[in-house]
Amino acid sequence: MTKFAPKRQFSQNFLTDVSIARNIAAQLSIAEHDCIFEVGPGKGALTKHLLDSLARRVYAMDLDPRAPEYLASESWSRTMRFECAVGDALRSQAKRVFEDSSREYRKIIGNIPYSITSELLFWAFAQHEDVERVVFMMQREVAKRCVASPGAKDYGILSVATWLYSEAKICFHVQPGSFFPRPEVTSSVVSFVLREQLPMGLPADRFMEFVRAAFSQRRKVMSNSLASWAHKYSQDVRAVRSGVDLTHARAEELRPEELAHLYFGIVGN
Repeated sequence: MTKFAPKRQFSQNFLTDVSIARNIAAQLSIAEHDCIFEVGPGKGALTKHLLDSLARRVYAMDLDPRAPEYLASESWSRTMRFECAVGDALRSQAKRVFEDSSREYRKIIGNIPYSITSELLFWAFAQHEDVERVVFMMQREVAKRCVASPGAKDYGILSVATWLYSEAKICFHVQPGSFFPRPEVTSSVVSFVLREQLPMGLPADRFMEFVRAAFSQRRKVMSNSLASWAHKYSQDVRAVRSGVDLTHARAEELRPEELAHLYFGIVGN
């Protein structure tokens, strides 16, 4: 198979810069026993470097049915260490793919489609008990939201979720000219070291429900934005003792730890 043109339906922007691809793969710090789940391998720009590493297994999944056929035609892919499947990564889990491996050796990587970046981030976060590290290339604006600090315009739900599930950093940026077709935005490579246990014993789903409520009306103070959410706990938010004046404070001003203390102040420990 020689022709593999990008299709808009799959939100494909193929990485063409070999040195960038090598550097992205390096962010996983791949060791001898590692098992790598690659999201959306496309034409294999990252895959080749993953197979050049010490990884024990590389498993790739792509929605585009052309991907496995194309990769199978590449000589470097003909190894028992590699498998490429057609499917939706959002319906898969690294733990099920690598059942014979332990958490410390499971890693996820991908040049992920811009159209489903948030979905793939939360998909990866949900695997925090089973996966050690994630490296994603995404649009720069989303990357900035992941690592934003309180008070910054980019600080919000995704920033708090990133803190809840991981320690994250932006590794480097990638210019549009490194892709075909050329995207309209700059991309960033972000590394997430996932937390096996969540901070402060927070219950992930319920805490994130609280966070979404807190940020739902950014211009309103928290006594107003949280009123409906707190009602189901029979709580008057204004009466909660949290060290924060909720009649003046807004969610974007509070550190994730402060939001966590406020959550416990409302629902109890």
